[in-house]
Amino acid sequence: MRACVADKGNTFGLGHNAAAVISSAFFCREQKLDADTQKEILAYLDARLLKNAIYATARPKETADPKLIEGLLEDLDAGIATLRGKGHNIIFAVASLKALRAVPEAATPERIDGLRKMVRSFGKTKGVPAKDTDPLIGLDDEQKFVHFIFEEFLKAKGDGFDGHVVTIGHALVELYRMGHKELARKGVPSYWQWVRESRADADEGKDVPAPPRAPTPLTREYWAAQAKRRIGEIVSSHMVKYPYSFYALAKDVTDEDLKKRILAKVYRLTAIN
Repeated sequence: MRACVADKGNTFGLGHNAAAVISSAFFCREQKLDADTQKEILAYLDARLLKNAIYATARPKETADPKLIEGLLEDLDAGIATLRGKGHNIIFAVASLKALRAVPEAATPERIDGLRKMVRSFGKTKGVPAKDTDPLIGLDDEQKFVHFIFEEFLKAKGDGFDGHVVTIGHALVELYRMGHKELARKGVPSYWQWVRESRADADEGKDVPAPPRAPTPLTREYWAAQAKRRIGEIVSSHMVKYPYSFYALAKDVTDEDLKKRILAKVYRLTAIN
């Protein structure tokens, strides 16, 4: 996540861009994509996202200090208990935290300061959030939580934003696995709010017919086809972030029937939204 995102006055849009670029690296690594597919993804990023001015801004030479990351966690903690920016305060912060764990030398004062500004731009939780009177599935049983994420993905409206059910849930799972368990638990009720808002009404839960069998995001052909679509920057970022989170969690689904059902709905991740 580029530190200059917060200084450009468009945290939401530019944050999508930077989070997608970060996610692409983890997607390639975690799914062990072949060289040709990685090359096609890079071409997609170059055409859609990497030409943004945030990647042309020079950074000062500074000494890294991983202890500064504690400040980023504090800022995330300040707003995680309520739904903020459609959950992107969580998504963007966790992408940054994961990247900083992988590349600790990137934890320089200028970067961390920018990331903190980005998280703070979503605002703080005002007062003590009301207790959820109808709690759903929590993170104490991670397996159940992952299954819950995908069951809710299948129940979502099919409006092109279904992937956020997966990306916010995935971010909380990642935060939990990083060892920030209490912080992740604190964010679960805000996720429940997004889940409830995403559920299809009785008369709108019908899926459009599935398209003909097509390449999945794990293949070179898929990314070559994506490069030909005329879509904006935020949607272009979704094309990366949705599959990244989907496949990262799908490997942990032990219910074979559920796995079959979600894999049959992969096309919903990349609907124009």
